Amino acid sequence: MRKLFLGLICMLSVAAYGQQMTISGTVQDTVTKTPVQNALATAVRIKDSILIAFSRTDANGRFELKNLPIDTVQVTVSSPRFGDQTYYVFGSTANKDFDFGKIILPPKSQQLNEVVIYAFKDPVYYKGDTLVYTADSFKVKPNATVEDLLRKLPGIKVDAQGKITSQGKEVSQVLVDGDEFFGADPTVATKNLAANGVESVQVYEKKNENATEGGEETIQVMDLKMKEDAKKGYFGKVSGASDFRDFYEGELLANRFKGSQKISVFALASNTPRSGFGWGDMYKYGLDNEMNYNSDDDGNMYWYNNGNNGPEGIPQTLKAGIYYNDKIAKKTKFGFNYTYNDNQLKASGATKSQYFLQDTSYVTDNVNNDIQKTSSHSLNFILTQTLDSLTDLVIEPKFKLNSNDTRNYQLTKFLTTSDTLTHQTDISNTNKAQGYNINTMARLTRHFKKRDRLLRLNYNFITSDDHSEGLLKSYNTFYNSTQPNDSIDQKKTNASNSQTHNATLIYTEPLSKKIKLELEYNYNYNIGIQDKKAQNYISGEYSAYDSSLTNNFRNTKVTNRFGTKFIYEVKKWNFNIGARVRNVSIVNANLITGQNVKQSINNILPYLGYMYRFSDNTRFNLRYTTNSSQPSINQLQPIPDNSNPNRIVLGNPGLVPTYSHNFNVSFNSYKPISGKYMWCNGTFMITDNAFANSIAYDSLGRTISQTVNVDGNYNGNVYIGGGLPFFSKMLQLSPSLSGSYNSYSGFINGQKNVTQTINTNLGMSVDIQLDTLQFSFAYNYDYNIPKSTLSAASNKPYSEQQLRGDLTLRLPFKMLLETGAQYTITSQRAAGYNINYVLWNASLSKSFLKNENLILTVSGNDILNQNISTKRTIEDNVIIDNKTNIISRYFLLKLTYKFNSTKTKDNDDFGF
Repeated sequence: MRKLFLGLICMLSVAAYGQQMTISGTVQDTVTKTPVQNALATAVRIKDSILIAFSRTDANGRFELKNLPIDTVQVTVSSPRFGDQTYYVFGSTANKDFDFGKIILPPKSQQLNEVVIYAFKDPVYYKGDTLVYTADSFKVKPNATVEDLLRKLPGIKVDAQGKITSQGKEVSQVLVDGDEFFGADPTVATKNLAANGVESVQVYEKKNENATEGGEETIQVMDLKMKEDAKKGYFGKVSGASDFRDFYEGELLANRFKGSQKISVFALASNTPRSGFGWGDMYKYGLDNEMNYNSDDDGNMYWYNNGNNGPEGIPQTLKAGIYYNDKIAKKTKFGFNYTYNDNQLKASGATKSQYFLQDTSYVTDNVNNDIQKTSSHSLNFILTQTLDSLTDLVIEPKFKLNSNDTRNYQLTKFLTTSDTLTHQTDISNTNKAQGYNINTMARLTRHFKKRDRLLRLNYNFITSDDHSEGLLKSYNTFYNSTQPNDSIDQKKTNASNSQTHNATLIYTEPLSKKIKLELEYNYNYNIGIQDKKAQNYISGEYSAYDSSLTNNFRNTKVTNRFGTKFIYEVKKWNFNIGARVRNVSIVNANLITGQNVKQSINNILPYLGYMYRFSDNTRFNLRYTTNSSQPSINQLQPIPDNSNPNRIVLGNPGLVPTYSHNFNVSFNSYKPISGKYMWCNGTFMITDNAFANSIAYDSLGRTISQTVNVDGNYNGNVYIGGGLPFFSKMLQLSPSLSGSYNSYSGFINGQKNVTQTINTNLGMSVDIQLDTLQFSFAYNYDYNIPKSTLSAASNKPYSEQQLRGDLTLRLPFKMLLETGAQYTITSQRAAGYNINYVLWNASLSKSFLKNENLILTVSGNDILNQNISTKRTIEDNVIIDNKTNIISRYFLLKLTYKFNSTKTKDNDDFGF
């Protein structure tokens, strides 16, 4: 393979450089006619504005640009002491050597009657604290979406679900020209908007609008700035695909821009992996089984999924939405968006779990089948009112209705390490739920005539109400044991509601041109009530309440926080230091027994930040912050959750909030001329009062677990990556190296168990870009070393390797070939879970009509029919191997029509 790959590079290089042109000249002073040394000569290709070569003049004023592809280029000669001189070169096979002779640079300043400026922007640069990518500087495939563009940007990563990270940190919000696009789901914009309509991609951090807690309470935002011609008229696309038997995809996206008015409609119907539940969808659709959450002491919810790498199961999705935004008056801007979602997911899978106790071990084999049906209506408004020249008011109400219908069946077999079956459990859970959420935010910003003096007032009101009803049926069968068989047949109802009031006042006072003082006060009131009931099936009906599983619980929390921060800012660097003093009063009330648990917690939360700018494209950041997370009401409510009778979970009303120290250091550098870049990042976090599991095992292997507080949990990770372009950026190598170390404490049968995990990840990608061909090859190796203090038998390293190749080739007759294959190798897993497979996808497209806006595509997914979802996780003293069915081989015939008001062909390099 290595020889084949090197041969491919050589052939491409020969093809690229078989016909070349050379440009040279001698630069002289406009007055003395003496040579000008160190003048910069650049060559920019006209058709895509990509810098293809540069050189500096020697002591004799001579420069030479060699090995240029034959094309039309703009040559600019510049020097700090003189004005620029620009030439246009039209290369051909008969005319490929150009010597400009003597180039006399004009004076620095000239009196001109008229001037036309053509600006060349750096591909990557900083504008203040905003990282800016110039979109046209990055070549993507024809008909590319914004997501395709993002994958080309240095430091930006996009995973299979469209989740975006920038420099290792998750992007929480995607805006289009400063506004939300279809509400909270960023993938709607990135997967459907066209790359050719984007002028720049801007990434920056902003404070959490719902609750501000110093420098830590920030989210990372990506803002897609559209080109002016993309803001006029209309554009869109409609497509349909099917195999005329089992699978289908349908899509509509239409956008109309007129001045400040934007109207967009969106619809998607599909039962292919494209309709999978991404991270944004999980929040929208209320898929609680696929997501966990915590909240901070301001009542903000922080969601994270369980690490699924793709749509695990057979999905079916219908989405539709409308977006409207307009400046309805001179000082008033109004917008709304509505989204409807209807989803179904059928999944079946198998899990093998290995349990390691101090004196014994055992294994469980689990087979499960799930059906989830979810639907939701989301309606969001935003009103921005300029009250006067110094004061702005923003009001943003959001409403959501959702429903969920789930059915789960699982069969669990308990086996000894010698594969002897001891008992098995059949469990069936059905549940129907519905609820609503209202989230209203108001933000007043007041500027003053004195520069940098600022007053901000935020108020956030959140209320939610959810009801569910379901049935639990289970049956235990015991083998070779005196233990009698048993069963459960119960009806379960759950009613929960919560309400949060959160207000923050921030005042900034400039003490001098370089120093500012920031004062902050935050008040948060949160109350949550959850009423759980369980009724046993007796005499043909669910009538007898089970008191051990029935409880009504209320959690009330009041937070008062005051903070101050000093900010020192100069051109090259800035420094800020401060602290917050906080009191949290908590009352956990058991409304059945009348028992109350009261807590009053005082904390000092310091923070520090330092940033140094070496240049507009190179900077160093150092940050130390502290933060706290509040336990959820499910972790607090003191009754068992027996939805899996083999794995009972008990709440703990005595839990207290966590306290974490977070350290982050990063260094980023990008060289626009050469295209070289490097991104480095390191983090370390230590948590006191961390949430951990205390698990008790009975003689049959069943568990009762409870969340408890422990001190000293910590984790750290480092990442370094970069890009090395060669041959005028036609070939780029992108190596990466990362590592992490985690130490997590818990309790097994009353004994402390520390689980430590070391992870290393090595990656390398090679990208080749020619005019008609794009090829990439990537290799990734991931190695994990777990270690448990309670049982050495669980200390079993495991690894995963991935090799991926992608090819895009433009063919004659308006045809395009795209293909990609990924080979996954899993090692050192449980028997039956060491699975190696190849996922190969390919498509062939042909364009029709005068403007080539009608595209017919034949595509194949998982052509070799090997796709499967596998993963390994380590939890406390358990090693879990999982495999789940997902959609495998299918073929689609797809027809796409693209329309726009200009009646023109889409750009070849940045297609819509």
